[in-house]
Amino acid sequence: MRRLSPKYMNRVLAVAFILFCFEIGVVLVFVPWSALWENNVLLTYSISLRGLLLNNFVRGAVSGLGVVDLALGLGELGRFWKSIKIVNRSTTTE
Repeated sequence: MRRLSPKYMNRVLAVAFILFCFEIGVVLVFVPWSALWENNVLLTYSISLRGLLLNNFVRGAVSGLGVVDLALGLGELGRFWKSIKIVNRSTTTE
């Protein structure tokens, strides 16, 4: 079995982190406003927690956290593309 060099492993981890940020961001933006959020098993057992989690301000805060996560993913994606361009530029000039 062939081992990946640390350079490629760092790229794989960076791509995995970017995809993770986008996935979690999308879930946090859309799930609080869906039926999945309202029909949660946890909410059937706790009336006070149900009132808190169904509050529109709490839903908006969770969605805002998702937007922050999406922005983090976009920032990391930009930094990743910039590093790829620098690596490609240095290998073509050698």
